[in-house]
Amino acid sequence: MTALDEAGSPVFTVTKKGRLLELPRDTHPQSDRYMAIEAPGMLVLFANEDNGPVLAENEAAAPAGHPRHEPDRDAQLRRAFTALSSRVSSSAWTSSDQPYTVLMTAFDDLYAQTDVRADVSSYLGRNPSVGSAVEMLFTSIAMSARADWRATPVSVRGVAARGWFLGRWIPTFLVLDGPIMRFLNSEAFRRQTGSAVPLRAVRAFFSNRDFMLLRHAFAHWSFSWRTDGNDSEILALGRSPDEEVRVSRAEADAFHIITFALVEAVHDVFLEGRRTRR
Repeated sequence: MTALDEAGSPVFTVTKKGRLLELPRDTHPQSDRYMAIEAPGMLVLFANEDNGPVLAENEAAAPAGHPRHEPDRDAQLRRAFTALSSRVSSSAWTSSDQPYTVLMTAFDDLYAQTDVRADVSSYLGRNPSVGSAVEMLFTSIAMSARADWRATPVSVRGVAARGWFLGRWIPTFLVLDGPIMRFLNSEAFRRQTGSAVPLRAVRAFFSNRDFMLLRHAFAHWSFSWRTDGNDSEILALGRSPDEEVRVSRAEADAFHIITFALVEAVHDVFLEGRRTRR
């Protein structure tokens, strides 16, 4: 045992035996599944609970009783859709009691169709940027989403909290309006049978005007962060006043949570499915 393995240390030694990892303690006892990110000389694991809690910039502003980690993905998305209820049109997906289940079921149903599976495999083979984009997003989020801004000095805690949120939001928004949505809007799904309502609802949500204005503002670093002492507001600037939008921190984080859930679903069903069902 090294100094890194002392009780309570966030860094410790893990023993690898073939395909099994042996940990010196029971990390995240509430979790039995982890997202793994592999890179040369590095393996990063983070618990498959949620990709970060919705928090205010200070402890006092955090909703009372709100759990830090929410393993119920349906509940997580319901809260996010509720936060955006005044900005997005209602659909069978956004108003569902089980929005994450609906998303995964819709994708599973699509991938179970022989023609769609063949077209998806062909598209992803021609466009490796989809898989690479998802992998790089997970790599980027792995550290920023788990950083603890509360550990910083009080004098800079507000700035650190903003950095924590931005570190999660920006890569998520950028990767979506790119390889991910090009894939979901592509010819890979032209031969689907059955109801097209779920996929149309997903496409419609992510073409929302406010979401796209916010996304473009982040892409061009054309935004500002304002706070009134209780909560924060992001002002997304466009090329004209008509292209400006004000979004609360809670709303921006809700967009991020739903976006990340979509990317995870694409990864779990289409990318992992393609690798395991060949």
